[in-house]
Amino acid sequence: GSNGKSNNDFVQEGKHPALSLNKGKISTGAFGPSAVFVQAMLILCFWPTDYDFTAQTVFSATIQYTVLSSVMTLLLVGMGFTYAYLQAYGLSAVGFSFFMTALGMQWGLLVRGWITQHTLALSFSLLDFTQASAGVLACLISFGALAGKISPLQTLVLTLMEVVCYFANQIWILGGLDVNDNSTISVCVFAATFGLAASFVHGPARDAVAKAGVASNYHSEIFGFLGALFLWLNWPNLVSAFLAKGSAAERCALMNCIFALLGSTVVAFAATTMPTKRLYPFLALASLAGGVAIGDVANVQVRPGGAILIGAAAGGLACWCFKSPFGNTVPFDTFNIHAIFGVPGLFGGLLSVIMPFLVPSCYFSWSSQLMGLIGTWLFAVASGGLAGYLLKLLWPPAVAYTDETYWDSADDLPRPNLSAY
Repeated sequence: GSNGKSNNDFVQEGKHPALSLNKGKISTGAFGPSAVFVQAMLILCFWPTDYDFTAQTVFSATIQYTVLSSVMTLLLVGMGFTYAYLQAYGLSAVGFSFFMTALGMQWGLLVRGWITQHTLALSFSLLDFTQASAGVLACLISFGALAGKISPLQTLVLTLMEVVCYFANQIWILGGLDVNDNSTISVCVFAATFGLAASFVHGPARDAVAKAGVASNYHSEIFGFLGALFLWLNWPNLVSAFLAKGSAAERCALMNCIFALLGSTVVAFAATTMPTKRLYPFLALASLAGGVAIGDVANVQVRPGGAILIGAAAGGLACWCFKSPFGNTVPFDTFNIHAIFGVPGLFGGLLSVIMPFLVPSCYFSWSSQLMGLIGTWLFAVASGGLAGYLLKLLWPPAVAYTDETYWDSADDLPRPNLSAY
């Protein structure tokens, strides 16, 4: 793993003392009743709503569903398996991502509808589902900073809070400033900042022994690599999701994003070998930095060379962040979202500020981009800090970074070797 711990820190026999009474006796607490209550309230809120069949033709709806399927794959497979990188946290990584997606999609449809339609009798098209999925992605990115040290109930609260904050920022701050945004500022910068602020206020895992769980093994690293590949494959569809289908802007965004991803991938492979001359699994995540960075200028004619340059620079920047220039960030950033989404997102946001000076055909205002970037960062710090404070009031896992705390898992689940701590 990136923290230098090996599989030798785990043994197959023996259990953590907090779990030794019987597997499964550490319960999920109020999560089950809370989830049922929230779902019941959501059903009541959806009762006066209906479908909007006039918003799209049959052909455009089919195209929109293809985009939605791609983004949902990014959420469920990409994000979920990326977080399965920890050897004892695979079920929680995929399972909690699944739960947050199901809850966040419903809540996101309602919150965005209430803000934009100003009525309780909402109507939904397939485009609304895609808009809601972007809010879910923000939640899953933030979850990466807190993963392993929050309970199922805390993931529920995190999702409900962040979806509201995400759409408030996207519609009122970025929309009010007329910011050109294709996921870099609204999703990546906001989510990474929100998650890091929440994690910092929440604090590290309470149990020092839990640090034994922040390690990977060969198979978990392959799962993490696979998740990163699904993110890589589907990221262009996210970047172009809200541009007019078939337009020059959409085609430009797709090609720019692919070129940027190609550039960041090559540089990620090269940069990880310096100075140790060894390859590291995190290069798969660093390769995504090109897509993160180019998002808000993807519909600008930066040309292939410019897109590759942006991707290469972002990939190198992400690799530098993965090499821990800020010290050990794991207690406050379990999956290094600052390196994957945070710093490359800020880089991309700054690119959107200077692009009007470099490309004559660039139609958006540098001042709007700058104010949107600063406003998003400040709002994410404030709202994320508040979320972290509220999460801190709830019950955290008795033992962090392991599925055994909440899941009735298989007997060969790797368990902490207490003698090492």
